[in-house]
Amino acid sequence: MNHLVPFRVTPLLVDKPWGGSRLSRIGRKVAADGHVGESWDLVDLQTTMTGVEDAVSRVSGGRFDGRPLNELVRDHAAELLGPAFTGAGSFPLLVKHIDARENLSVQVHPPAELVARTPGTWLKTESWVVVAADPGAELMIGLRPEVTFDELRAAAGTQAMVGLLARVPARVGDVIHVPAGLVHALGAGVVVTEVQSPSDTTFRLYDWPEEYGRAERELHLDDAVEAIVAAWEENHAPIEPVQHDGRVVATDLYTIDRRRTTTRRLLNVPSRGSARVLVVLSGRVRIPDLGEPLLTGGLAVLPAAWSGEMISGAGAVWLEVDLAPPPPGGSS
Repeated sequence: MNHLVPFRVTPLLVDKPWGGSRLSRIGRKVAADGHVGESWDLVDLQTTMTGVEDAVSRVSGGRFDGRPLNELVRDHAAELLGPAFTGAGSFPLLVKHIDARENLSVQVHPPAELVARTPGTWLKTESWVVVAADPGAELMIGLRPEVTFDELRAAAGTQAMVGLLARVPARVGDVIHVPAGLVHALGAGVVVTEVQSPSDTTFRLYDWPEEYGRAERELHLDDAVEAIVAAWEENHAPIEPVQHDGRVVATDLYTIDRRRTTTRRLLNVPSRGSARVLVVLSGRVRIPDLGEPLLTGGLAVLPAAWSGEMISGAGAVWLEVDLAPPPPGGSS
């Protein structure tokens, strides 16, 4: 029997009005004057879930070369996903790299209770790892502690919305979890790796038309305010970026561990019985079953039933995203 082995997929590049060209530094084909905001490095969204055309990753190399990811889920669900397979027929994770040449829109994603009563929306919770940041760059996350509902409602859709946001410096290596319902915006000059649930539902509160002269895009003020109110306490809590290695994010959708090696090492990778995704933040990681090594920005899917070897280069740093639920008592 030919068991599934780790595989790569081809990134899907998405233009954004705020995007730039810095994703070329991690091997994406972006012109020097490009406006690529996002590289969807692993994606499996139905056409009803996004305006991005053909938003399904295709396998790159190996015996499934060119096959769409949803076909592998259909034909090899148990071997590929293990307990992460829900019967939905799609891969339950989306991984991106984001280049914020300009500030992203002030936005929020709907929590589960809002999704349940709002047709055409999907839960979106996400986690960022800052991989590049210009001097003085910031992350805007949550509301300042003193902000009231009346202030939020009055500012929604206007430049005043910016002044209500809490801010933290963008530092390379910071990990920040952004659960559904938490208002946020990436600041100009920041590049992040983003791990998220499979959704493209975004409610915008402000899109910087005055600051950048952008063409106006649709705002979603009522839905956005409702989403923030549903997570009111979380929106007023202090933001504490994570810098350590090991377990950096634990949710009921995925967990993220950051690993690094100071010297070249041969690692045995046992099967955990659940699908994992490996994302290289810097250096190189080689999986013999995969062929060519993964370099900075590279991604591989490790099937649930697979076990094997991995060789990490000196100074390599990578993420291991596990789709199994965390153990009881895990934080979210």
